[in-house]
Amino acid sequence: MLVRDIDRKLDMRVILRVRQNTELFDLTREIKGKFPVFLFGRDGETWMSTYFPKETKSNKLEIALKKFHGIEKENSFVIDSRINNVKDLKIINKLMEIPSFIINRSDMNNGFLNVYARFHSSQLSLVSEDLSAYTEDVENSRVEWLGPNPGIIKTMDLINSEYPVSVVTYIIRLNGEDRTMSELAHNVDSMAEIKNSQMKDGKFKAVLYSNSASAGLIEGVNAISKDDGIFELETGNEILGMIRDVSNRDHIMRLRYFVKPRDGNLEVTVFLPSAILYEYYSVLYNIARKMTGRIMAKYILPYSQDIWDFI
Repeated sequence: MLVRDIDRKLDMRVILRVRQNTELFDLTREIKGKFPVFLFGRDGETWMSTYFPKETKSNKLEIALKKFHGIEKENSFVIDSRINNVKDLKIINKLMEIPSFIINRSDMNNGFLNVYARFHSSQLSLVSEDLSAYTEDVENSRVEWLGPNPGIIKTMDLINSEYPVSVVTYIIRLNGEDRTMSELAHNVDSMAEIKNSQMKDGKFKAVLYSNSASAGLIEGVNAISKDDGIFELETGNEILGMIRDVSNRDHIMRLRYFVKPRDGNLEVTVFLPSAILYEYYSVLYNIARKMTGRIMAKYILPYSQDIWDFI
């Protein structure tokens, strides 16, 4: 199964915009462009890392980098800041609990944090219920789009036009440490999409796409739409967890995260901003050196239409 085979399986898209009165949000009103954002938790609070390409020129950005102790990466500067709009973020977190709801990416522009997500139309009533609570904040919350999903491929084309995207694919060799993951590794007509960067009790949630009726019988797999071959999956893997932990610690944003079977092992494909590509593959190779023989890098590529023929 290739990513293009699941292009519009999640057939609905929603784009949410959140505003708060801070100096960083004000800064994005003055600097043109969209800046990638990575959302993460810290000591029970919601924080975000905002990535500014090094070619961005602004006196106010230079002041903000000093004030907020901006971090210099290979190709970008990163500013960490706490999100004070707790009410609206709580509702977004509630949306993330809906089985098919996947937050694909976040960015900032014109004073707003933009959150982009996909979900299956069978769960529209649940999404609508949460959006009715979200829109109570008439000053700071917006629903920019609720409607058909144009598909993964068109969306990646759009993101790449806003800021360069790269692709990293690697193989994880399994040793039977997780029964669900091992069963999936032999379900050759399947692919899982990791929902977000969060893990609970060592497990992560994913949407599983499969043309095989047996997928619904695997332990830890629950049906979202049997007719469309869409399921919810909760499972864990030691190496995936290690890569996630280090990437989150270093605030490395991932746009898409797919896992599929490959010769009894797992093939993982990650889409991420090119500005932090070096940081991500450095994490990957550092862990590979510690886990001899368990990880093998397969692709490190700039985004192009050609990738859909083999990913």
